[in-house]
Amino acid sequence: MKSVLKWSLLALVVYAIFLVVKLPAVQVLTRIDLGKDLKISGISGTIWEGQLEQVVVNGIPLNDVNWSLSFFPLLTGKASAEISAGNIRDLEQISLNGSVTISQQRVQAEDLVAYVPAELVVSALPLPIPVEANGRFKVQLTSLDYTKSCQVIDGAGQWLNASFTGPKDVINLGNFNADLSCLDENIIVDVKEPNSFGLSAKVTLPANMKFKVNGRFKPDADLPKEVHQAATFFGKPDANGYYPIKF
Repeated sequence: MKSVLKWSLLALVVYAIFLVVKLPAVQVLTRIDLGKDLKISGISGTIWEGQLEQVVVNGIPLNDVNWSLSFFPLLTGKASAEISAGNIRDLEQISLNGSVTISQQRVQAEDLVAYVPAELVVSALPLPIPVEANGRFKVQLTSLDYTKSCQVIDGAGQWLNASFTGPKDVINLGNFNADLSCLDENIIVDVKEPNSFGLSAKVTLPANMKFKVNGRFKPDADLPKEVHQAATFFGKPDANGYYPIKF
């Protein structure tokens, strides 16, 4: 009798483990309140190894999202996963790859690389004239710790193959480089020269995302005439020929 009970309990444990291991992602994700600003579609795989055809955050799409969830961090109340999304070869898609850990209101990341079409970012800026931007922004984070506000960021950003579509032709600007850090719990994006636009600026991103930009630029003399004409919309240049940027 004891032998039968022992094997019955063992069978139940094995069956329970099997159910957990094979738990479909759709059974979990469709029961979570994701809020009105987050939508998901095309759920497949298990909760441990799954895929989403698309995630839309505040109207911004992220395609082909894959994850691999670790078990042991769950025992300490953390969700830790390797995440990849998008197609790095598609210049019009957001793509990312890296390790992300979430616990309550804390987000941590390591070795995270993301590419974002420049048009998505530039279109969100309150520029004095409409601008059609090309190229991609690359964000490479060695480490990130964000708990309601910025605690730690160690990384760098680039605008790769930057260009604008002018009235006559595409205006190529090359690459722009920036350092990423935290200051007073704000994310700081520090853009530095040299670059063809003579741009140096600090972008401050607080938790409410009401960002501030403070900097200056001085377009190279060999840039097209329309670039120098457009620069006058930002105000008068200083004694060294730099135009101010303040948002």
